Amino acid sequence: MSTNSSDRETTTAPDTDPRFGVPLRGIDVDPETRCAHWDDPVDVVALRFGCCETYYPCDACHDAATDHEAVPWPRERFDEPAVLCGGCGTTLTARAYLDCDSEAQGASGSRTQSGDDTCPACGAAFNPGCRKHRDRYFEVAGSDDGDGDDGL
Repeated sequence: MSTNSSDRETTTAPDTDPRFGVPLRGIDVDPETRCAHWDDPVDVVALRFGCCETYYPCDACHDAATDHEAVPWPRERFDEPAVLCGGCGTTLTARAYLDCDSEAQGASGSRTQSGDDTCPACGAAFNPGCRKHRDRYFEVAGSDDGDGDDGL
């Protein structure tokens, strides 16, 4: 998705982007949290890092905007806000966000996507490819082994 270049901002520590209701930094960030690194229509989340309590559109933005190593959101804090939907501005807990892409048993007994990688508040589509590297953002017990739960 293309956005007007004047709608984009780069914010590095210690400043935060004033357009958002949470502390957010990143490189060339648009009003829906797409960044210089991830700019597709479905790239509308910013994730909170455990090391600095700040939201970034991606780990590359974190690395470019800070002077410390990224630390994923800790497992013992999965019930706290850790994800910002760029579509509607809703903050989600890590657990709620991770549940958006977990498999659920449908009423007919078939396997279905419970959230279809969408925001539970507004229905904005999230990038399904993000689950391949969720360990960069969330402390998980195991790697993605295809079973859909990753130790969550």
